[in-house]
Amino acid sequence: MNAEDIDEWLDSWIEDNYERFEDPNQAVSLCLKDASATGIAEADVVDAAGGDLAAHLIAESMAIAEARED
Repeated sequence: MNAEDIDEWLDSWIEDNYERFEDPNQAVSLCLKDASATGIAEADVVDAAGGDLAAHLIAESMAIAEARED
């Protein structure tokens, strides 16, 4: 997978799972587990998230939740 594919995978994963984010560490673990099962390296997921996967998951999940409220 190239960087664009990984970005798309991460965006899709967040959209599919954001409601399950009770704890940032749990979300990171689940994301990395699913990425690994798909053949995506942890470093590539972290790069796609801009270096801080937990912060990225929180920010994106909040943005999705707010958009769905409108």
